[in-house]
Amino acid sequence: MKLRIISLLFALIMVVGVFAGCNKSTGRQRDDKSGTNDKAYDTEEDRAIKDYVTDLAEGANYEGQTFTYLGGQQENFPTKEEETGDIRSDALFKRQREIEDTYGLSFENVYDEDGSDSVKDTVINEVMAGGDSYDLVNGYVRSVGRPTLNAGVLMEMQDLDHIDLDREWWNQSMWDCYSLNGRLFFLLGPITVHNYLDAHIVIFNKAVTAMYGIEDADMYDSAREGTWTIDKMFAFASKVPENKSGSGTYRYDKPGGRAFLYAAGYTITKFDENGDPYVEEKLPREYSDLSDKLVPVFTDPAQSIFVNDKKKETWDSKYGMGEEEMFDNDRALFMFPNTSAVEYMRKFDVEFGILPMPKLNESQKNYYCLSESYGSGSTGAVYVPKTVRDPEMTGRITESMAALSQIYVKDAYYEKLLKGQGIFDMESSDMLDIIFASKVYDMADLYCEGNIDNLGPFIEAIDRNFMFDNSNFSSDYYANARIANLNIKLLLKMLENSSK
Repeated sequence: MKLRIISLLFALIMVVGVFAGCNKSTGRQRDDKSGTNDKAYDTEEDRAIKDYVTDLAEGANYEGQTFTYLGGQQENFPTKEEETGDIRSDALFKRQREIEDTYGLSFENVYDEDGSDSVKDTVINEVMAGGDSYDLVNGYVRSVGRPTLNAGVLMEMQDLDHIDLDREWWNQSMWDCYSLNGRLFFLLGPITVHNYLDAHIVIFNKAVTAMYGIEDADMYDSAREGTWTIDKMFAFASKVPENKSGSGTYRYDKPGGRAFLYAAGYTITKFDENGDPYVEEKLPREYSDLSDKLVPVFTDPAQSIFVNDKKKETWDSKYGMGEEEMFDNDRALFMFPNTSAVEYMRKFDVEFGILPMPKLNESQKNYYCLSESYGSGSTGAVYVPKTVRDPEMTGRITESMAALSQIYVKDAYYEKLLKGQGIFDMESSDMLDIIFASKVYDMADLYCEGNIDNLGPFIEAIDRNFMFDNSNFSSDYYANARIANLNIKLLLKMLENSSK
């Protein structure tokens, strides 16, 4: 097996440093009941998946061939061609070894230490030159998916034989949010570890709930019963007195806007009768009603910790520390990160509980937790270059990787690392199940302007008007919605021309 990995530093920091124990001298302890045991990988479900992969390999003869897998995030590759005791790396190695043994081929993992932006350039340049060096590519939707789709260099997933997009290892929300006129250009699911890092959540500080007599169990019960709403969250938060002096505890830390929009069951992107996306150019009434509900709370300096980038505020200048440090120092009850926080918050000395994003009201049927494609928990997907040399092999191997990820990657990341080492109580485990059953995506990632590090004007306007100032929401929305629709038309025209 040939392995080209340029740097192991990121993975070692992420997995060893982040997932190592984080208890410090304050005596805060994790609930030992959340620990894990090694999985035997012989459950009935696991055996059924392995039989599926074996059947999928029937008639395939790839002996001596190489499957080349390109990506810019080290955490999606094993760090060595052997088991090392590293939970994440070993899971990916086991998946790879099983596919190699089943198909008789070898993996060539190509990790680009320059990240997704470099991967995007590599794929575009390779296809434009007619090259077929890569069989499968992984990377962030915002920085690989959007530019490669715009460049017309991706194969439609419907053109790949042997991929069953209805199976449980493919996230079905991708159809609702990322298909263009029934055409799907990338796939999401546990085939990449980012599947477990990108959903928006609510976390609460257990020291603060204890301080103000808030029962953690009451919040968990509310979430289980489907009655966890914005108003219910406000009611729990009201038990924390307003922090008018600025020296006490706040109710909310860095509230987000767009995540609440989706949590209420609304969407930015709509689809017409042809399956083509569009955005309403007139501000939807439900947007402004929700904004009117949130902005007075989230911009109240006695209730919320926030900085306004438009006013050039910074965390250090306003509070003397970052938002995580504020939460860590018991200065806030609620914070609104994504599930990657279950990892990175381990470096802080704070016990927290996990909740889904709240519903708008109790009549809302489901929770909706936005999979964020901007920021540290960015949405990851896999892509197939249009010039791939053997589409049949790519289809079989990609489907096999996704299926086996239900065994190995899900167990390593979801069960062992998130649930086993990342949470402080068993109730948070139940909440994670609710959250990951409620993930939704945002098509706006594909047509909003802006580079890899900056939000597009339309998304920026949405966030601003839900978080800081909605006095000009209607005009701000209209100006940016028109530009978004122009970008959508350009994207659809490009895809139409590339398919001819």
